[in-house]
Amino acid sequence: MRREKTSVSQEDYLKAIWEMLEENQTPISARLAEELRVTPPAVTAALKRMTRDGYLRVERSGRIDLTRKGRQVAGRLALRHQLAELLLTDVIGLSWARAHDEAERLEHAISPEVEALLLKRYGKRSVCPHGVPMQGGVAKLRKQGAVLLADLQPGEQAEILCVYEKDARFLEFLEGLQLRPATRVAVRQREYDETMTLRAAGRTIHLGKPATTRIWVRRSAL
Repeated sequence: MRREKTSVSQEDYLKAIWEMLEENQTPISARLAEELRVTPPAVTAALKRMTRDGYLRVERSGRIDLTRKGRQVAGRLALRHQLAELLLTDVIGLSWARAHDEAERLEHAISPEVEALLLKRYGKRSVCPHGVPMQGGVAKLRKQGAVLLADLQPGEQAEILCVYEKDARFLEFLEGLQLRPATRVAVRQREYDETMTLRAAGRTIHLGKPATTRIWVRRSAL
């Protein structure tokens, strides 16, 4: 059977909804408009078309959910995105801070044949350059007991598993602090404004809530 072709625009919507669900956010029109940088009327029109085509459903509350068909397309696109990131960082040496934005462009152009070859090369890799699990996303981390760095208390230690990848400036900021997946951190102090003092990579680091809510960790023994 021939696979139904989706447009780049449809794929962007599906992946954005899929990522919101993975990150435990409630997909609604306003969030989609902000994420995709389009107008609310454009979102409304797109959702109507994609509901008609069987990719999603919109509940009376406004919550958007993917159908099985929509999840298959979104999951495949998310996988191609991660494969593109690995190709960009491993083969041509692109920095991890820029890999996400470049992969956003490449993911739509990867053919099934190229996808198969990339899977053959990277299939044994469990995570993308930012630590996000392949074919599972952040939801897989949560099932494995991962928590946000912001959830830790003074005296706790953890290993960084993955970081928010959509903000290149944030990734450059983490790179400067040597905070990458597999780095171990120890929480020394937590202020009233939720700023945290950490010990990591042999140095003392201060992180605010905008950063600590974008870093997933696994608690470790003292």
